[in-house]
Amino acid sequence: MPALSFFRQLAARNGLNLLGVVDARRFDRSQPKELRTAATLPGCGTVLAVGTAGRSFWAEFQQQGVAAALDARAAEVLVDASVDAFVDQVRRLKGRVRRVGPEDGRLNFGHLAEAAGFGIVSPVSGMVLHPEFGPWMKVRAAVLLEGRPFGAVRDASLSARFKPCCSCDRPCVSACPSGALDGLGGNDRAQCADHRAVGGCASLCSARGACPVGADHADRPELPLHAHSVDLATLQRRHGRGWWRFVPRSLRGAQATA
Repeated sequence: MPALSFFRQLAARNGLNLLGVVDARRFDRSQPKELRTAATLPGCGTVLAVGTAGRSFWAEFQQQGVAAALDARAAEVLVDASVDAFVDQVRRLKGRVRRVGPEDGRLNFGHLAEAAGFGIVSPVSGMVLHPEFGPWMKVRAAVLLEGRPFGAVRDASLSARFKPCCSCDRPCVSACPSGALDGLGGNDRAQCADHRAVGGCASLCSARGACPVGADHADRPELPLHAHSVDLATLQRRHGRGWWRFVPRSLRGAQATA
């Protein structure tokens, strides 16, 4: 089995500059039964958390000749293709693996980001905040592996020493035009969906844009990769907005878990 450093290089070549390794059994001990890795892949011992942060993804693909500007949908398609390529390469090297996306509702991706050492879930906004990139990051997939191919995995959590919200004036709360943030880590996604359905926060989550952590790494208009935690179509589906209101809740798919 190649060393973890090899997989970091593999992810980076696909424009994915966040790669963390998580001990699945330790992670599962803090999760409800239905959101444990073992519920998706029995025998899972290790999770690779892969994501993007800042503008590194854009810089990587500019070097490969990608067009100078992409709309939000085209950008997400490009990211999905990159994650697919990475997972396929892991599968060829490892064999039986399982990819889980944040839209699947099978894992709490906020908790996974913390376990992978990507940052902390803000106790104010509920967004994941990276020490360098702030909220301008996103965990794109969890790759579940059988056993412990990298041996023992240390606890990478930063929560004991990274506490950016403790002395902050909470501009994210006042900046949210829909009032979806309660300032205690809660986010009313249905309220957010209603606001965005009529054109609000179309190109950027106002609360995200107001966060002072990692502000220098904010998305550029030509590549809105981290503008929203959840895309509008998914919000509408999960909360029964638009034509989804005619679809029974049980058929709308998983609820957000991060």
